[in-house]
Amino acid sequence: MSAIELDSHGFPVGSGIFETIKTIGGSPIALGRHMRRALESGLALGISIPDEEFIREAIVAELKRNPHEIGRLRMCFGDVLFHISHEEYLEKTEPARLNFHSQTVVGSIHKTFPYDFRFELMKSALDEGFDDLILFNHQNEITETSVANLAFLISGEWVTPPISAGILPGVMRAIAIEECGVKVRPIHISEIPEIESGFMLSSLRIAQPISHIGDMKLKIGEPSHLLEAKIRAHALPVSVG
Repeated sequence: MSAIELDSHGFPVGSGIFETIKTIGGSPIALGRHMRRALESGLALGISIPDEEFIREAIVAELKRNPHEIGRLRMCFGDVLFHISHEEYLEKTEPARLNFHSQTVVGSIHKTFPYDFRFELMKSALDEGFDDLILFNHQNEITETSVANLAFLISGEWVTPPISAGILPGVMRAIAIEECGVKVRPIHISEIPEIESGFMLSSLRIAQPISHIGDMKLKIGEPSHLLEAKIRAHALPVSVG
Protein backbone atom coordinates (compact mmCIF):
# COMPACT_ATOMS: atom_id res chain seq x y z
CA MET A 1 0.00 0.00 0.00
CA SER A 2 2.82 2.43 0.78
CA ALA A 3 4.16 2.08 -2.79
CA ILE A 4 1.02 3.67 -4.25
CA GLU A 5 1.68 7.19 -5.55
CA LEU A 6 -0.60 9.76 -3.93
CA ASP A 7 -1.68 13.21 -5.10
CA SER A 8 -1.53 16.38 -3.00
CA HIS A 9 -4.84 15.52 -1.32
CA GLY A 10 -3.82 12.02 -0.33
CA PHE A 11 -5.69 10.18 -3.08
CA PRO A 12 -4.04 7.57 -5.30
CA VAL A 13 -2.91 9.00 -8.63
CA GLY A 14 -5.47 7.83 -11.16
CA SER A 15 -9.21 7.39 -10.76
CA GLY A 16 -11.67 5.32 -8.80
CA ILE A 17 -14.23 5.47 -6.00
CA PHE A 18 -13.69 6.16 -2.33
CA GLU A 19 -15.38 6.13 1.06
CA THR A 20 -14.60 8.46 3.94
CA ILE A 21 -15.61 7.23 7.39
CA LYS A 22 -15.38 8.93 10.75
CA THR A 23 -13.86 6.90 13.56
CA ILE A 24 -14.22 7.36 17.30
CA GLY A 25 -11.92 5.48 19.63
CA GLY A 26 -10.78 3.29 16.76
CA SER A 27 -14.30 2.28 15.70
CA PRO A 28 -15.82 3.41 12.38
CA ILE A 29 -19.31 4.91 12.08
CA ALA A 30 -21.87 3.25 9.75
CA LEU A 31 -19.28 0.97 8.12
CA GLY A 32 -21.97 -1.31 6.65
CA ARG A 33 -23.70 1.57 4.88
CA HIS A 34 -20.40 2.81 3.44
CA MET A 35 -19.51 -0.64 2.14
CA ARG A 36 -22.91 -1.09 0.49
CA ARG A 37 -22.48 2.24 -1.29
CA ALA A 38 -18.98 1.28 -2.45
CA LEU A 39 -20.24 -2.05 -3.78
CA GLU A 40 -23.10 -0.39 -5.66
CA SER A 41 -20.75 2.17 -7.22
CA GLY A 42 -18.21 -0.53 -8.03
CA LEU A 43 -20.83 -2.58 -9.87
CA ALA A 44 -22.09 0.47 -11.76
CA LEU A 45 -18.61 1.66 -12.77
CA GLY A 46 -16.97 -1.71 -13.34
CA ILE A 47 -14.58 -1.41 -10.41
CA SER A 48 -13.77 -4.57 -8.49
CA ILE A 49 -14.16 -4.32 -4.71
CA PRO A 50 -12.13 -6.70 -2.47
CA ASP A 51 -14.07 -9.17 -0.36
CA GLU A 52 -15.43 -8.10 3.01
CA GLU A 53 -12.97 -10.07 5.14
CA PHE A 54 -9.99 -8.58 3.31
CA ILE A 55 -11.33 -5.06 3.82
CA ARG A 56 -12.09 -5.64 7.50
CA GLU A 57 -8.60 -6.98 8.12
CA ALA A 58 -7.12 -3.97 6.31
CA ILE A 59 -9.23 -1.59 8.42
CA VAL A 60 -8.16 -3.24 11.68
CA ALA A 61 -4.50 -3.12 10.65
CA GLU A 62 -4.68 0.55 9.60
CA LEU A 63 -6.48 1.62 12.78
CA LYS A 64 -3.80 -0.10 14.85
CA ARG A 65 -0.98 1.38 12.75
CA ASN A 66 -2.33 4.95 12.94
CA PRO A 67 -4.53 5.30 16.05
CA HIS A 68 -6.51 8.50 16.64
CA GLU A 69 -9.27 9.22 19.16
CA ILE A 70 -11.25 10.90 16.38
CA GLY A 71 -10.14 9.96 12.89
CA ARG A 72 -10.85 10.03 9.18
CA LEU A 73 -10.69 6.59 7.60
CA ARG A 74 -10.46 6.73 3.81
CA MET A 75 -10.67 3.72 1.49
CA CYS A 76 -9.98 4.10 -2.24
CA PHE A 77 -10.85 1.50 -4.86
CA GLY A 78 -9.78 1.44 -8.51
CA ASP A 79 -8.67 -0.93 -11.23
CA VAL A 80 -6.32 -3.33 -9.38
CA LEU A 81 -6.10 -0.68 -6.65
CA PHE A 82 -6.95 -0.56 -2.97
CA HIS A 83 -5.60 2.11 -0.65
CA ILE A 84 -6.54 2.79 2.96
CA SER A 85 -5.49 5.56 5.33
CA HIS A 86 -6.43 6.79 8.80
CA GLU A 87 -5.67 10.35 9.85
CA GLU A 88 -6.67 12.58 12.73
CA TYR A 89 -9.89 14.50 12.22
CA LEU A 90 -10.51 17.85 13.91
CA GLU A 91 -14.16 18.29 14.84
CA LYS A 92 -16.13 21.21 13.41
CA THR A 93 -17.33 22.98 16.56
CA GLU A 94 -18.89 26.12 15.02
CA PRO A 95 -22.02 26.37 12.85
CA ALA A 96 -21.28 26.64 9.12
CA ARG A 97 -21.51 29.81 7.06
CA LEU A 98 -22.48 29.00 3.47
CA ASN A 99 -22.68 30.98 0.27
CA PHE A 100 -23.98 30.13 -3.20
CA HIS A 101 -21.74 29.00 -6.01
CA SER A 102 -22.22 31.24 -9.03
CA GLN A 103 -22.39 28.46 -11.63
CA THR A 104 -24.37 25.27 -12.18
CA VAL A 105 -22.59 22.11 -11.04
CA VAL A 106 -23.59 18.67 -12.31
CA GLY A 107 -23.34 16.26 -9.38
CA SER A 108 -22.69 12.52 -9.31
CA ILE A 109 -24.28 9.65 -7.42
CA HIS A 110 -20.84 8.03 -7.15
CA LYS A 111 -18.09 9.23 -4.83
CA THR A 112 -15.15 9.35 -7.20
CA PHE A 113 -11.59 10.57 -7.26
CA PRO A 114 -9.65 12.60 -8.33
CA TYR A 115 -11.52 15.03 -6.07
CA ASP A 116 -9.70 18.21 -7.11
CA PHE A 117 -12.77 20.09 -8.36
CA ARG A 118 -14.56 19.69 -5.03
CA PHE A 119 -11.49 20.87 -3.14
CA GLU A 120 -11.31 23.90 -5.44
CA LEU A 121 -14.93 24.74 -4.62
CA MET A 122 -14.17 24.48 -0.92
CA LYS A 123 -11.09 26.70 -1.27
CA SER A 124 -13.07 29.36 -3.13
CA ALA A 125 -15.59 29.39 -0.27
CA LEU A 126 -12.85 29.72 2.35
CA ASP A 127 -11.22 32.53 0.36
CA GLU A 128 -14.53 34.43 0.56
CA GLY A 129 -14.86 33.89 4.31
CA PHE A 130 -17.37 31.02 4.12
CA ASP A 131 -17.12 27.35 5.08
CA ASP A 132 -18.61 25.91 1.89
CA LEU A 133 -20.77 26.67 -1.16
CA ILE A 134 -24.35 25.63 -1.88
CA LEU A 135 -24.60 24.16 -5.39
CA PHE A 136 -27.59 24.10 -7.74
CA ASN A 137 -28.54 22.25 -10.94
CA HIS A 138 -29.84 23.30 -14.37
CA GLN A 139 -33.39 23.48 -12.98
CA ASN A 140 -32.21 25.99 -10.36
CA GLU A 141 -32.77 23.41 -7.64
CA ILE A 142 -30.52 23.24 -4.60
CA THR A 143 -28.41 20.08 -4.64
CA GLU A 144 -25.55 19.83 -2.11
CA THR A 145 -22.34 21.57 -1.03
CA SER A 146 -18.87 20.72 -2.26
CA VAL A 147 -18.50 18.04 0.44
CA ALA A 148 -21.88 17.51 2.14
CA ASN A 149 -25.58 16.89 1.69
CA LEU A 150 -28.08 19.46 2.90
CA ALA A 151 -31.24 19.42 5.00
CA PHE A 152 -33.43 22.48 5.52
CA LEU A 153 -36.37 23.35 7.73
CA ILE A 154 -39.02 24.90 5.46
CA SER A 155 -42.58 25.58 6.62
CA GLY A 156 -42.02 23.47 9.70
CA GLU A 157 -40.77 20.39 7.81
CA TRP A 158 -37.21 19.07 7.42
CA VAL A 159 -36.48 18.37 3.74
CA THR A 160 -33.51 17.29 1.65
CA PRO A 161 -33.03 17.26 -2.16
CA PRO A 162 -33.67 14.01 -4.06
CA ILE A 163 -30.88 11.98 -5.62
CA SER A 164 -32.41 12.77 -9.02
CA ALA A 165 -31.50 16.46 -8.48
CA GLY A 166 -27.85 15.45 -8.92
CA ILE A 167 -26.41 14.65 -5.51
CA LEU A 168 -24.30 12.04 -3.79
CA PRO A 169 -26.49 9.63 -1.79
CA GLY A 170 -24.73 10.36 1.49
CA VAL A 171 -24.71 7.98 4.44
CA MET A 172 -25.84 10.60 6.99
CA ARG A 173 -28.51 11.78 4.54
CA ALA A 174 -29.83 8.21 4.41
CA ILE A 175 -29.91 8.01 8.20
CA ALA A 176 -31.73 11.36 8.38
CA ILE A 177 -34.36 10.11 5.92
CA GLU A 178 -34.79 6.54 7.14
CA GLU A 179 -34.48 7.09 10.88
CA CYS A 180 -35.17 10.76 11.61
CA GLY A 181 -38.19 11.80 9.54
CA VAL A 182 -36.46 14.07 7.00
CA LYS A 183 -38.54 14.24 3.80
CA VAL A 184 -37.20 14.12 0.24
CA ARG A 185 -38.32 16.71 -2.31
CA PRO A 186 -36.87 19.21 -4.79
CA ILE A 187 -35.90 22.56 -3.25
CA HIS A 188 -35.97 25.46 -5.72
CA ILE A 189 -33.68 28.41 -5.12
CA SER A 190 -36.79 30.62 -4.93
CA GLU A 191 -37.48 28.94 -1.57
CA ILE A 192 -34.29 30.27 0.03
CA PRO A 193 -36.10 33.10 1.88
CA GLU A 194 -38.38 30.45 3.45
CA ILE A 195 -35.50 28.42 4.94
CA GLU A 196 -35.68 28.59 8.73
CA SER A 197 -32.81 26.29 9.73
CA GLY A 198 -30.35 23.98 8.05
CA PHE A 199 -27.69 21.28 8.34
CA MET A 200 -24.69 20.06 6.44
CA LEU A 201 -24.84 16.27 6.53
CA SER A 202 -21.69 14.23 5.96
CA SER A 203 -19.85 11.26 7.36
CA LEU A 204 -17.29 13.47 9.11
CA ARG A 205 -19.46 16.39 10.17
CA ILE A 206 -22.43 14.08 10.96
CA ALA A 207 -24.92 17.00 11.30
CA GLN A 208 -23.36 20.47 11.36
CA PRO A 209 -25.85 23.33 11.87
CA ILE A 210 -25.83 26.17 9.35
CA SER A 211 -25.77 29.68 10.81
CA HIS A 212 -25.85 31.72 7.59
CA ILE A 213 -26.60 31.46 3.88
CA GLY A 214 -24.86 34.49 2.50
CA ASP A 215 -26.05 37.34 4.68
CA MET A 216 -29.23 35.51 5.72
CA LYS A 217 -29.08 34.29 9.30
CA LEU A 218 -30.71 30.93 10.10
CA LYS A 219 -32.14 29.79 13.41
CA ILE A 220 -30.44 27.14 15.52
CA GLY A 221 -33.24 26.40 17.94
CA GLU A 222 -35.16 23.47 19.37
CA PRO A 223 -36.03 21.85 15.99
CA SER A 224 -32.34 21.87 15.07
CA HIS A 225 -31.25 20.48 18.43
CA LEU A 226 -33.81 17.66 18.17
CA LEU A 227 -32.85 16.63 14.63
CA GLU A 228 -29.12 16.74 15.39
CA ALA A 229 -29.63 14.57 18.48
CA LYS A 230 -31.63 12.03 16.45
CA ILE A 231 -29.04 11.79 13.68
CA ARG A 232 -26.16 11.45 16.12
CA ALA A 233 -28.05 8.77 18.06
CA HIS A 234 -28.18 6.69 14.86
CA ALA A 235 -24.57 7.41 13.87
CA LEU A 236 -22.76 5.31 16.44
CA PRO A 237 -19.31 3.74 16.00
CA VAL A 238 -19.13 -0.05 15.62
CA SER A 239 -16.29 -2.44 16.34
CA VAL A 240 -14.49 -4.17 13.48
CA GLY A 241 -11.83 -5.90 15.56
